[in-house]
Amino acid sequence: MTRHRGIAAVVMAVVGVIALILALHIIFVLLDANRGNAIVSTIGTWSWHLAAWFRGLFQTGSGNWNTVLDYGLAALAYLFVGRLAASLVERV
Repeated sequence: MTRHRGIAAVVMAVVGVIALILALHIIFVLLDANRGNAIVSTIGTWSWHLAAWFRGLFQTGSGNWNTVLDYGLAALAYLFVGRLAASLVERV
């Protein structure tokens, strides 16, 4: 039982890091962070790949709102699916 809880914790930690990357990207876009900065650029590249299925989902006419909705929904989806996967691992 303890081993399965440990695996579930790892799943949630990974999902938490993914959600953090997506949230940081949203913050960087909203604050108009320097895209030439290595951290901003790296987070932008990672989030671009992580939110692949969600990019372009919303067309509000505002780039900032599109980013908040697309990447925010991606973060929520990762958290939801990660929690679901963790609970399934705990039950096994």
